[in-house]
Amino acid sequence: MNYIKFLTILFFAFTISSCEFGTSTNVENGNSITDDSKKTIPTTPVKVEKIDNWTCIPGEQVGRIKANFNSVDIYKTFGKENVMEAEIGLGEGEMKKGLLVFPKTNNEIQVLFQGKEEMTKIESIRIKGTDSKWKTDSDIKVGTPLEALVAINGKDFNFYGFEWDYAGKLANWNGGKLNDQLSVFLEATNEEAVFPHLLGDKEFSSNNPKAREAGLKVSEILINF
Repeated sequence: MNYIKFLTILFFAFTISSCEFGTSTNVENGNSITDDSKKTIPTTPVKVEKIDNWTCIPGEQVGRIKANFNSVDIYKTFGKENVMEAEIGLGEGEMKKGLLVFPKTNNEIQVLFQGKEEMTKIESIRIKGTDSKWKTDSDIKVGTPLEALVAINGKDFNFYGFEWDYAGKLANWNGGKLNDQLSVFLEATNEEAVFPHLLGDKEFSSNNPKAREAGLKVSEILINF
């Protein structure tokens, strides 16, 4: 056999063999059997207008986010372009690492996890964007007025005073229809009515005349798990 022809045949045989080995994968029943935790997280962003579920069910879900989700599940659901790690303020100067979904938009949510570093089990999700699409299954959203909140709960509730780290936070639903898996923060639309009547680390009732005069409304929603 011509020496050059022999080398040519050998070259093509080696090339074909290399391609076959380079494209083969270890699969079982059509699925990769590699560890799920090492799967590539999608980089394609999920467009807000494509989200079909903005409903929050306390203790169960926030839209597509389920109670048993970890950080990897959240990245897979919304794409890396819509999720980022951040230090989230807890009040009184305390910070904790968590995730922001749709950061720096009206639909931003803050996801906190149990424990200090592990992001394996969701603790709570906070919603605070003005004109946010998120709402609870009882129709509470950022901007819901005090009177509507009382009607949904079926009775008056208590909240903390203003001008401190937990200003306007729910203190107790007082046995109404709502439970502790849902919490809210309130803000005043008429701040003059707040001073000096609704200030400080003490509880006030939603039936307080000054609370009504202050035009209180929901400024943040906290979904607990």
